[in-house]
Amino acid sequence: MTTYAYSPVKFESVPGDPIQVQMHTLGNGLRLFLSVNKDEPRVYTEIAVRAGSKHDPADTTGLAHYFEHMMFKGTDRLGSLDWEKEKVLLDRIEQLFEEHRAETDPLRKKTLYAEIDRLSFDAAKFVAANEYDKLVSAIGAKGTNAYTWVEQTVYINDIPSNEMERWFALESERFRRPILRLFHTELETVFEEYNISQDRDMRKSLKALQEVLTPTHPYGTQTTLGRGEDLKNPSQTNIYRFFDQYYVPNNMAIVLCGDFDPEQAVALAERYFGHFRPKKLPPFQVEPQPELTKRTKRDVFGQEAEWIEIGWRFPGAKTDEALMLALISGMLHNQQAGLFDLHLKQEQKVLEAYAFPRVYEEYTSLVLYGKPREGQSLEAVEKLLLREIENLRQGNFEDWLPAAVVNDLRLSEMKEFEKNRGRASAITAAFVLGIDWAEAVNRWEKLDRVSKEDLTDFARKYLREDNYAVVYKHHGDDPSVMKVEKPAITPVELDRTGVSGFGMEFLRQETPEIEPQFVDYKQLLKSKRIAPKLNLKAVYQPDSRLFRLIYIFDMGKTSDPRLGIASGYLPFLGTDQYSPRALQQAFYRLGVHFSVTCRDERMFLSLSGLDESLEEGIALMEHLLQHAQPNLPAFENLKADILLRRQNNKKDKQVILNKALLNYGKYGQVSPYTDKFSEAELKALDAVEITALLRNLPTYQHEVFYCGSRSIRKIAGVLKQQHRIPASLQRPLPARKYKEIKSRKDRVFFVHFPMVQVELLLLSHGTPKFNREEFVFSDWYNQYFGYGLSSIVFQEIRESKALAYSAYAYAGNPPKRNRAHYLQAYVGTQPDKLRDAVEAFQTIMEDMPVSLPQMEHARQSVLKQIAASRINRSDIYWTWRANLDRGFRHDLRADVYQTMQQAKPEDLLHYHARHIKGRRYSWMVLGDRNQVDFNYLKTLGKVTELSLEDVFGY
Repeated sequence: MTTYAYSPVKFESVPGDPIQVQMHTLGNGLRLFLSVNKDEPRVYTEIAVRAGSKHDPADTTGLAHYFEHMMFKGTDRLGSLDWEKEKVLLDRIEQLFEEHRAETDPLRKKTLYAEIDRLSFDAAKFVAANEYDKLVSAIGAKGTNAYTWVEQTVYINDIPSNEMERWFALESERFRRPILRLFHTELETVFEEYNISQDRDMRKSLKALQEVLTPTHPYGTQTTLGRGEDLKNPSQTNIYRFFDQYYVPNNMAIVLCGDFDPEQAVALAERYFGHFRPKKLPPFQVEPQPELTKRTKRDVFGQEAEWIEIGWRFPGAKTDEALMLALISGMLHNQQAGLFDLHLKQEQKVLEAYAFPRVYEEYTSLVLYGKPREGQSLEAVEKLLLREIENLRQGNFEDWLPAAVVNDLRLSEMKEFEKNRGRASAITAAFVLGIDWAEAVNRWEKLDRVSKEDLTDFARKYLREDNYAVVYKHHGDDPSVMKVEKPAITPVELDRTGVSGFGMEFLRQETPEIEPQFVDYKQLLKSKRIAPKLNLKAVYQPDSRLFRLIYIFDMGKTSDPRLGIASGYLPFLGTDQYSPRALQQAFYRLGVHFSVTCRDERMFLSLSGLDESLEEGIALMEHLLQHAQPNLPAFENLKADILLRRQNNKKDKQVILNKALLNYGKYGQVSPYTDKFSEAELKALDAVEITALLRNLPTYQHEVFYCGSRSIRKIAGVLKQQHRIPASLQRPLPARKYKEIKSRKDRVFFVHFPMVQVELLLLSHGTPKFNREEFVFSDWYNQYFGYGLSSIVFQEIRESKALAYSAYAYAGNPPKRNRAHYLQAYVGTQPDKLRDAVEAFQTIMEDMPVSLPQMEHARQSVLKQIAASRINRSDIYWTWRANLDRGFRHDLRADVYQTMQQAKPEDLLHYHARHIKGRRYSWMVLGDRNQVDFNYLKTLGKVTELSLEDVFGY
């Protein structure tokens, strides 16, 4: 790339800003927010446009979201192989869509759509398929994505720091003038997303709540996905108009967080975005919403377990009232010492209870969420939530709690700011909401000045019993579900090898290479024996104000299922000195978080927080482990709640597919997921026995991991004083082994669930033990074939045939040396597309399409991603452990990098032939049996219809 001399730039900054954001505004109004972080040679980028679903035309809802999809299709230069010929067809398609939109005769509409389909097939011949993603992958980007919400559309990439100029060039071209090519197949994808939303009860609950809180504002009258009728009648003309109105520099921001030179970033922004012309934005009229003068209830239905939401409306994001909601919600719910945490969850009066602010520019809201226990009515949950609001109004809380909440909010932000993504998200949120960054930085100081009296006055003024909305989400069939039917579409033929003129010029540009750095675990991961068979591992982070301390036990639920019960029981225990409530409050006042996690084969006791609280935090954790007292009523309630959660899991399609069915496909009826206590066995468990198990936990062999600013010698000294270490440690309890089922023939497992979609999960058992060759090539295969916008799966299943919103294939590597490799694939589609989706998957899985340029782009992407990645902080320990589990003591990324440097296309073809081609599959199918073609499923293999009891084991 060309070397430029950069003129000094005058930046704006905020004193005391923890991430030292440097701000600059171009002459055309484009805002730049730049936060330097030298942890790794990468830059996390967000381009934010202040345009979302509230800006959708009332007769074309869903437009902002749909346009976000089209922003990946390119321009007249990017993605076009012959623009003059393509433009003629695209202009005619735009005209036909307008005629189709205005037409009322169903037969005439069908005829028009058929002509759109014919012309779209012809236009696709001039398209370089998914060129944007190919180019952004070529520079080593990862996490390429975008999202649309109420007031924003944000475009995301995580790029190597040496690729700043090519990223600016690519994004400048993309935002210059997008072209709506491959429009009708992408429209099908949006239909799929809309239909998926019909199975997501949270969207229904949100919609109902907003309809009451903001009944005449787009917050309440429009949704991000739009109305089904509007989606069926799109307007390309309106979309182009939307782009011209809102995608202007004075309505946009570029957010960069990572390792870069801010002055260089400004110069590049000037060069590539400085010529964009500002425009006067259309006025957005904010209509005052009617005052809420009574409790207003709405009922929604869906297949998930029931819950309740309560909402109060407040003024917009820039007001003091909106800022106050962060404190109010933290007072109610902070995972440890909030009123909900102590009075509802700790006392087990409800199954779940949360509070959070929902912040929009014109109106915000405080939302309460509650889930009932077995036999508890939603009315009862509502009363319990409101009782805690009354405690807030009356000041029935500890005087120290408000200050502790503000400190906890600061702590959470510090953790988020360790990662570039967390920095960018905070900056983008402030920009979108119109909040000056100085206000965002100083908001904690403002909250520090809030007194207890201020809080109670605020609650009495705003959180009344006559001004809220409440939504009861019931379990049951939803009569309002509307499925958007698919029109007849001819799959388009995609040119995988063609490159536009812009693409060729882009790929010819050279950038200086980044030298990869692989972790020397012996140097960075310090080790010290603090007792026989008790090791301390430490990662030194001299500049960190935070610490992480974890006790790691190599035994979990498959060693003793009581450990899983114990991990859920520990938060309800007190000691001879502290009640359970007082203990949680003590941790919270210290600014530390204590948690216990039990997985299949490991258990973790974790303590994290402010460094100055380390000694007191360890002392409190050790006190709990040594002096925990049985809590019989809590244990009986816990057992009842476990049984209820089990039943609730059967109402969640994600749990059914990705946990229950997936494990059934791997192991059959007896798996780590189904191997649970029966109801009778669970009820027979004794609280004293489980408490004793927890108290004896430190007597088993374990390892301690620390990450923070203290030396390993100092931490060892603290642990020798605080950590109870018996003279001899017991060996970990051995884990039960579960036999993995080999894929010798194709099988179909079907589970009925009433839903709009049908979801398929493909699973194939492969090499029975960890294989280094497969590991080394799997990422290349996944990027080329199975993952990402330019992958074969995406192009064939979504881009060409519009068969699904989400589809992937993934060659997975086992987490341990004695586990099998698995090939996993997924497609979520409509029942009437099932055959097409399956046949498309079968074809490409067996005979992988070959595109040599695409293979090379994927190989280069793997190399660039590794070269620009750095393993820092606690990740040093966790990657070391992951490699050790597989039988290696070095950074396995070095093996991948060295192999990829010399790899040829025939190596990937050999990998496919040896490890993918000819495999047999278990097809896990989740859907409505009344909508699924079982005769077709039988052609895939022997069909076994399983009940929920079969796959859950209870």
